[in-house]
Amino acid sequence: MQTAQQPVFKNAQDYIEFFRKGGEYYDTHQLPGLMIGTRPDPQAMKVLGEALLTDDDDVRDRIINLLRDIDRLNPPVYELHTPEVIALMVGPGFAKMDSARGKAMDLLRQYASPSTLSRYEEAFLKALKEDPRGTDLRLIAKAKPKGAWEEVDRLSQLPEWNDRPDFREEIRIARAALGDTKIEDEYIADAKQKEDAGDAEGLAESFDPLVQIGTRRTLQAVCLRMRSPLIVNRKSHLESIRLAVMRALRYTFPEELEMLDTGRIYEEKVYIRVEQFCTERLGVSYGGMPRPEFFTMEQVILR
Repeated sequence: MQTAQQPVFKNAQDYIEFFRKGGEYYDTHQLPGLMIGTRPDPQAMKVLGEALLTDDDDVRDRIINLLRDIDRLNPPVYELHTPEVIALMVGPGFAKMDSARGKAMDLLRQYASPSTLSRYEEAFLKALKEDPRGTDLRLIAKAKPKGAWEEVDRLSQLPEWNDRPDFREEIRIARAALGDTKIEDEYIADAKQKEDAGDAEGLAESFDPLVQIGTRRTLQAVCLRMRSPLIVNRKSHLESIRLAVMRALRYTFPEELEMLDTGRIYEEKVYIRVEQFCTERLGVSYGGMPRPEFFTMEQVILR
């Protein structure tokens, strides 16, 4: 049986030509022609940036994926942190109003830390003003750029931003992140209500908007559930709500993946370490709250 010939890459232009011909798959563990040691090759980054400015959406989309793969070659592999990569994503990556721009925003939002994003706040504010519909307001919420409140407040007064549930939710998250304490309180209260009702699944879901808002108070609300005894039914398995807390915190603290790795919990001291982190970084006080019995997860046998 004849196997497909693997593409050969010698420089950044080879990747671009490969993408222009419809190519998608390559060895992400080795990216010849793009690195000098452990750092991205400046000339390669220049060529990729020029292509991001001029090529169509499909090619741009694949270049954004390639940039994420370049970032992963330079540990840590989870956090999006390489300055040369991020500069291309927020620069030429934002140049066109297309799905590649959306992908760049999503990667930045999901995997870059707030402190990293804060260095590019002017680019985020510019994107918000030029194309608010094409800008992920959850990215604005995470980066919290100076001057964003006025623009988000203006958008929230427009009917079209309140008619669609997805837009309305993004607006609420952005407003809470940028200083609307009333909305912030509503999200915190929603989590408390679900916890009091014993709704473990609902509580776990409430963590997403809380970390997307990313204020000290909403992050504290997530951290406090490290002492919750609730068990989440994931259908295929049962798991401690504390695992959901750890996964949620990775959104704000991607650089802490090792500590927040839910696949490496073998004893209570791992949970204690997360609590200590919450106390040191966010001022969380657990007071006299008892720790639940140690539990991670167990499979559900389907009959």
